[in-house]
Amino acid sequence: MYYQSLVLLYLPCEKFGADDTENSLYIKAFIKDGYNHVYVRLKVGDKLSEVTDKKIINNSQYADMKNFIGRTFVKCAEKIFGFVPPWGISTGVKPVKLARMFVNSYGKDEAMRILTDEYLISRSKAKTAIDACINEDKVVSQLNSNPCSLYVSIPFCPSKCNYCSFVSCTTPRLLSLIPAYLEKVKKELSAVSELIKSCSLKLESIYIGGGTPAILDECQTEDLLCCINSFFDVKNTEFTFEAGRPDCITYEKLCVLKNMGVERVSINTQTTNDEVLKSVGRVHTYKQYLKSMEMAKNVGFKCINTDLIAGLPDESYDSFVKSLKDVHSLEPENITVHAFTLKKSSQYRINSSVDIRRDMSAKYMTDFAAEFLCERGYLPYYMYRQKNTIGNLDNVGYAKSGFESIYNIIMMGEYHTVFGVGAGSVTKIVSQDKSHVDRIFSPKYPYEFLDDSKYSGFDINKCQGLLKKGDSFGKE
Repeated sequence: MYYQSLVLLYLPCEKFGADDTENSLYIKAFIKDGYNHVYVRLKVGDKLSEVTDKKIINNSQYADMKNFIGRTFVKCAEKIFGFVPPWGISTGVKPVKLARMFVNSYGKDEAMRILTDEYLISRSKAKTAIDACINEDKVVSQLNSNPCSLYVSIPFCPSKCNYCSFVSCTTPRLLSLIPAYLEKVKKELSAVSELIKSCSLKLESIYIGGGTPAILDECQTEDLLCCINSFFDVKNTEFTFEAGRPDCITYEKLCVLKNMGVERVSINTQTTNDEVLKSVGRVHTYKQYLKSMEMAKNVGFKCINTDLIAGLPDESYDSFVKSLKDVHSLEPENITVHAFTLKKSSQYRINSSVDIRRDMSAKYMTDFAAEFLCERGYLPYYMYRQKNTIGNLDNVGYAKSGFESIYNIIMMGEYHTVFGVGAGSVTKIVSQDKSHVDRIFSPKYPYEFLDDSKYSGFDINKCQGLLKKGDSFGKE
């Protein structure tokens, strides 16, 4: 599996099979004359590369041997592809976790050396990971004792973007399920509230995500938020509403959010280039984004986030730079920069209309974003990676100091239990010592979520059992 992960550093979306005669990888590790040797032969199309390297490694140091194999593979692959991946031989989805391991053990400077020399991670990426680790730890240190968080899923959209693979319903028939869906969500919220009280947990954050939650009309939005207010203490809880697309946002909806205790909203344009917006299937314009941002500022939210995507099909480096500067000029408290991902069930993947292999253009976009935002007071505070991402890059949340999203940090770091409500949501029960996570998956689609014969609702008893089991972890 590790060898396949190495191949994916250079060939995202690559499939593996014995019948592939065009591409092949052979790795042999052996000991000779007191040295550990690694031989790598890589064939990609009509190109062939071979590398042999040797090093003395203590046989008990599995990680050292694994990294040695990875570095030898990269030496071999670099001869064919002409570059070292920005994340080097790191294949995990949580770079901050890797950085923290070395920062806590050796300090920032030695962590930087290890990440760049032994993992071959670029200095820009290593710095972002280390900075995110430090900023994340500051937020986590201020969390309540015995905390938990709540995620509410609104898996509906007016239309589906070409790059999206989220479980979201877009047809009129499926959108007609919204009223019944909200009623069942409210029942689940009641169950979660009962569970939180019975376990003496403290609700740290609430996040309403999608889909596009702003697809709800004003009355539906107010009804849902009234329900949340009746069950939970939102005054002392980080409360986020991922409004999403500007074409669904109205002044009236924003006023409802503010009046119901929502302090953070996300308004996502992904790019400010209208031609690119049209080509990726987003049914809004830059002008609509500007209007939504102006309305949100006038309503007076504590924090506004905007998402951008680096490496969108048909978007040039110059266009991305302009998008980032356009968004920054509006001074949102959070800016999240995602790298374009070719997701399995997206239209781009289904139609095979985009090839992200060997494309390093997005690296320069994300490097520029890191430098530009950090120079202007935005700090990286959470990050993660995904499969099949252009350039094997990352997603990074930047925030002005004091405006970091607790929910984002909790979800990626798995610091405490998160209860999921609604179709496509996942409840994560995190053990007391944070060494173990149990997951309970809600039905994937709204029509499955609404089928009482197949899904009876949020399972309080199962969650209570897992919470008790989690409390026993780390105890003698």
